[in-house]
Amino acid sequence: MAQQPSSFLGDWLVSEYVYTSAGEYAGVIHQRRKLQPQGDVIRVIQICESVKVAEGISEQAKSVVEIMNKRVGEFVFDLKVVGKARHYLGEDVVGGGFSWKDGILTARGMWTRFGYNFTSFSMLLNPNRQVTGGKFFVANEEVATIVGVGVPEDEGYPVLQPASPSGKYHGERYLISPDGELLETIDITADDVTFNETEGMRGRQKQYGALREIEVVTAPGETVSWMEVNDETTGMVAGLCKWNRDEKLHHVHVYLLRKSS
Repeated sequence: MAQQPSSFLGDWLVSEYVYTSAGEYAGVIHQRRKLQPQGDVIRVIQICESVKVAEGISEQAKSVVEIMNKRVGEFVFDLKVVGKARHYLGEDVVGGGFSWKDGILTARGMWTRFGYNFTSFSMLLNPNRQVTGGKFFVANEEVATIVGVGVPEDEGYPVLQPASPSGKYHGERYLISPDGELLETIDITADDVTFNETEGMRGRQKQYGALREIEVVTAPGETVSWMEVNDETTGMVAGLCKWNRDEKLHHVHVYLLRKSS
């Protein structure tokens, strides 16, 4: 996808797992990603390979593979850091993102040459590993969901297992204002039960491999858009929840959890 701040400078290898809108796994894309400071902007270069197709996929998944294979080769754009904002200046990607805390971003925009608009996220688990991904659309029609993982170039292409969290976890949850101010940090613990706790909430969830997306109503006028990625390799879970009241962003929760030994 597209949205990299200074936390992600350097040369990365990224494995992007491709899913249909229905959640079917279609294959994996290997990508080389380079972020190079150039004056007051960061030059982002993404070199995408064709999809390594999964076995026995449906006709819908084959059509998604065909679309994603139009995003093969080198794509370049400039990124400008404006406070907590990230502005994508083109040519190949235009739009913008926001850094909720160091290493945690969401974004949206357009891949102009590829021809699809997108939403995306990046979450740094440690200095040498990030989970990343998002969705491609035609306007509001979802075309594909991407769930990825990136590591420095010298480590080889990484793997992200398609697994949900299991066991006990501990870590930190950050309460962040709509303008990105950190309001509170608290220690939290979680287990199989609390990861799936929905008491008092009404909504739906969807799984795309290691990514879980949830849309719920928590109270009259209050909704939550929630995404969570589980990385079995590091034993970490990263999540981001946007809380809206009366259709306005009220606050954001970010959490980074580590599996207890």
